[in-house]
Amino acid sequence: MNSTRQISAHISDETRELLERFVDRHGVKKSHLIESAILHHLSALDAIPLDLTIPPIIKVSRETGKEILAKIENPQPPTKAMRALFDD
Repeated sequence: MNSTRQISAHISDETRELLERFVDRHGVKKSHLIESAILHHLSALDAIPLDLTIPPIIKVSRETGKEILAKIENPQPPTKAMRALFDD
């Protein structure tokens, strides 16, 4: 059997709640889920170039957030090239 080590990390209350709900629903142990998540994340970082990775949290200014929301609520019509892409 592989030896194990205990680690400690500070996480947000929201993340802890998500973790608790997941393990309760799926009956997995927290340690198994956390180790699997770390291995999965590190594997992805090795496989995907860093400039193509998207961070799990993206912070934008209030002004930029308002601009994004406005574009979501009032999207531009698709271009000819976009329609052609989806028609294929």
